[in-house]
Amino acid sequence: MDDLLFSIIIPTYNRANFIEKTIDSALNQSYKEFEIIVIDDGSTDNTEEFIAQNYKESVKYLKVLNGERGAARNKGAEVAKGNYVYFLDSDDLLYPNHLEEAYNFIDKNNSPTIFFQQYEFTLEDDRKKINYRPKNNIINKELIMNGNFLSCHGVFINRDFFQQNKFNEDRNLAGSEDYELWLRIASKENIYFNPKVTSTLVYHDDRSVLNYSSDKLIKRKLLFLETLKNNSLVYKFYKSNWNQLSSDAYSYISLHIALTKKDKLIAWKYYLYALILYPKTLTSKRSFAIIKHLIF
Repeated sequence: MDDLLFSIIIPTYNRANFIEKTIDSALNQSYKEFEIIVIDDGSTDNTEEFIAQNYKESVKYLKVLNGERGAARNKGAEVAKGNYVYFLDSDDLLYPNHLEEAYNFIDKNNSPTIFFQQYEFTLEDDRKKINYRPKNNIINKELIMNGNFLSCHGVFINRDFFQQNKFNEDRNLAGSEDYELWLRIASKENIYFNPKVTSTLVYHDDRSVLNYSSDKLIKRKLLFLETLKNNSLVYKFYKSNWNQLSSDAYSYISLHIALTKKDKLIAWKYYLYALILYPKTLTSKRSFAIIKHLIF
């Protein structure tokens, strides 16, 4: 596998104040056969000037009209040269062994089409936390049972396979386009798991996932379910788990609205929808969090 090349694709929008640390962490890899592609999704800050002044020789930079993150990632994959594409948000960090561990995993596992490499969270007080650690080396079922613990962070995909299985570019789906893709892929391909912790998702007040209006969030999650259901092959595969998938979407809505301390009646409504569809939701950690934020 001496010719193995990773393409690290960094979509960004108005993240000039974060992206330096992200790019530096990607450049500082012990494994050197990789490229970095920054897709500027129509930024209106000084991202373009910053990249030109500091990374002109070390990254490939492409500015496109704003189309949201799914479209930006797809564009990055179009110009990528690596055998594997890896999507890194422009406010997260790779540890120096990230690509080396991925290389070793690929070598030992007969070049899997797609795999997830464990990451951790860096909280605002700099504490480290693992979100969810899969229990199996093939994680398709856990992805259904435990929600989107992959996010986009940590997923390596064979480039040729990805070209046939791209992100949905509907703007209204932005924020759930990754989970929709992972479920679509999991309906036909094994997703492998590498337990090595080699990167971190960084929490901060400006993370896009924390800044959705209630109406936009509800529209997004309902579209997520509709998109899966309208794909006859995918829906057939998940039909026996459909109530659980729907319940997960509703409880997600409930929790994120509860966190805003606004629209509590709407949060309660979607929480009840979640319980009706899948009563076991009551014993989940998310359920306890919803109740805590809605009552106290």
